[in-house]
Amino acid sequence: MCPHCWHRFAPAETLWASAHPRLYGDARLGPDVQRRFLPTRFDSGGNAIDSQGSFCSEVCCPRCHLGIPRTMFEMQCIFYSILGSPGSGKSHMLATTTWQMRQALGTRFKLSISDADPDSNRQLNEAEERLFFNEHPDKLASIPKTETDGELYQPVQFGDETIWYPRPFVFVVQPLSDHPQIDKRDELSRTICLYDNAGEHFLPGGESSISPATQHLNVSRGLLFLFDPTQHARFREACKANTKDPQILGTGRSHRQDQILHEAANRIRTHSGMSQQQKYSKPLIIVVTKMDAWGPTLWPEWANLDDPIRDAKQGIAGLETGLIEDVSAKVRAILLKHAPEFINAAEGFGDKVTYIPSSALGRSPEEDEAGMLGVRPNEVKPVWAEVPLLYLLNQTTTGLIPSVRRSTSG
Repeated sequence: MCPHCWHRFAPAETLWASAHPRLYGDARLGPDVQRRFLPTRFDSGGNAIDSQGSFCSEVCCPRCHLGIPRTMFEMQCIFYSILGSPGSGKSHMLATTTWQMRQALGTRFKLSISDADPDSNRQLNEAEERLFFNEHPDKLASIPKTETDGELYQPVQFGDETIWYPRPFVFVVQPLSDHPQIDKRDELSRTICLYDNAGEHFLPGGESSISPATQHLNVSRGLLFLFDPTQHARFREACKANTKDPQILGTGRSHRQDQILHEAANRIRTHSGMSQQQKYSKPLIIVVTKMDAWGPTLWPEWANLDDPIRDAKQGIAGLETGLIEDVSAKVRAILLKHAPEFINAAEGFGDKVTYIPSSALGRSPEEDEAGMLGVRPNEVKPVWAEVPLLYLLNQTTTGLIPSVRRSTSG
């Protein structure tokens, strides 16, 4: 399946991007892109040879002509969608999630995680660098919010109409040589596609036929919905007496986050043929963001949350899913008190809903001289930032992220 336009096709239909400098100009992608073609000649390594005799390496979708990472032809691919209201913290959460994943997978799960397509992941890598490789770690830094156009979207020409497709973040996860099941490398390895949508796409009129930006929801194996308590009036009112966080004390932006989830649910039902009574059967993870802002008032134990990644007997770590589910119940109770309409939206749609608190930064942002929010990189300490994605992998794959039972000692 193409990760851009979600077209299913047989490997024999795969187009290739020409490599010879004379073969510029493509009907779908414009004059500045190498021409796509269906090859008839190949070298001994299976790479196509274009009409000028050059050896080619980039494979492309026969429908939209956009490039597809070779790993998607070689291992099973899973799709996940990340959504939320404008300003809910998706960009910061993605950057800290992928950074924390790069640390945890190698050292604790004996898995490697790498960029399947460094060009597609460039914006995410730049965000990681701003927070974790900043040359001025003591100065305020910020990550731009996800926009409704720009680098994360790609134009494709179909006759007189231009369609804008989202650009996914694509990763390869596979066992390292010291993994206890290295003999099952081919079976365990996965290509993971993450889609990050601007929150505006889920507002009324946010999607059209020329911008099918959220159709990946129908192929995703699970959804991560970011609920931002600092955008909820009752949460802000409950916390404002016990915080200096500008997101709570400022005027704040309030979005009907339940309506955004309703809109996503309606689109999934429309495109998949689900009835209104039918529940979404895949995991729906509600990531309750900015825990450092609301936790001190509404859930003081947040600062002492146990690490759900535990060492297992096989020499690799496992995820203590029982702990995550207990925490989910506590966070659900907080949401039920302050945002019951959102609980109704989530559980009216999803058959299995899990509530996972998280803090991408571990501290409140600060306002700079222009009134913009930023954080000092040397003060960033994520809390449970990687847990939602690890839990989603645990729930939707076999063997990659195993479960472990809670220790009863002590």
